[in-house]
Amino acid sequence: MTTTRTRHYLVSRNPSAQSGVAIITAVLVIALGTITMVAINSSQALDMQRERNEGLIQQARAFGISGERFAAALLYRDVQDELRGNSDSFDDDWAQTIPPIPIDNASLQGCVVDMQGRFNLNNIINAEGVQQPSYADQFKRLLEALNIEPTKADAVIDWLDSDITFTGEGAEDDYYTGLEVGYRAANAPFVSVSELQLVKGFSSAIEAETEDYELLLPHISALPVQDQPTALNVNTATPEVLASIGEAIQGNEASLSRWDTGAYEDYPECEDIFDLDADDAPQTLEGENRDVVPYQSTEDFQSEVALPEGVEFPTDIILDVKTNYFQVRIDVEAEGIRLSQYTLLERDGSGRTKVIYRSRDTL
Repeated sequence: MTTTRTRHYLVSRNPSAQSGVAIITAVLVIALGTITMVAINSSQALDMQRERNEGLIQQARAFGISGERFAAALLYRDVQDELRGNSDSFDDDWAQTIPPIPIDNASLQGCVVDMQGRFNLNNIINAEGVQQPSYADQFKRLLEALNIEPTKADAVIDWLDSDITFTGEGAEDDYYTGLEVGYRAANAPFVSVSELQLVKGFSSAIEAETEDYELLLPHISALPVQDQPTALNVNTATPEVLASIGEAIQGNEASLSRWDTGAYEDYPECEDIFDLDADDAPQTLEGENRDVVPYQSTEDFQSEVALPEGVEFPTDIILDVKTNYFQVRIDVEAEGIRLSQYTLLERDGSGRTKVIYRSRDTL
């Protein structure tokens, strides 16, 4: 007879081991809870900072609009005062830099720039999108005055005109769609001058072309064109733009210009742009005792032009001493938030203005 023995194994339960596991579990739970609370607090702090920044941005935008309305009021009063035959010049109140003005936790400053003292790129075509030879030639003369290759005007013409035919060394869709990031030519007026950086010869992706764009920037505008080209205000035109009018002006542009210094080259910056007596202002154009009394009529301007023998004053470029289009730049700083607002205003004969476009931190 076989006897079966059953062995019973007793599992030892060590109280100290169980206690250690419990402690580790508790530590893990506390750690997870701490991490969760830190994450919640960090998220809340981030949300609060984001809301604060958004509030500061909205405040800065509101101050920018306020500065814009102040400039519009200056332009309105300028017409109502009817000074100097209601001509527009650097003797007007609007042609002063607005100094930094503290407002609560922010500061505001800016300036108003006469955009008809520049060459309007959109003058190159008419309302039907057809090239205007007289203004295309003027643009080429402006490029020459700035030592920029004048053939670059061909690409600008192609960007503007309504056809798809190459102009000289210009460019149409075949060129632009072949770029690394392709796009099509606008074949329409410029919306803003910064659009020029999309045009062959002025690309922001090529250093040499960017330099040409920055050199050209203080002398050009992109204004709406309706029944006829916008007039050039000879009181506020830069010397280079005056030289682009034609051979009759070339060589005399510095003396004819109402700019006393080269401060306009600092555009789009506002600081000291109209402070022609500033210690750090650029070198004077024609000596320190120039007579810069503004022209009250285009006849006054023409009377000062010394025409070479056999040269007639050009009549295919529209000139004026009054302006309808002004750009207002307002800079706002609020607790580390910086905003630059650019507004193009159109002023009518009664002095009332309307916004053509408004952009922030870019022209």
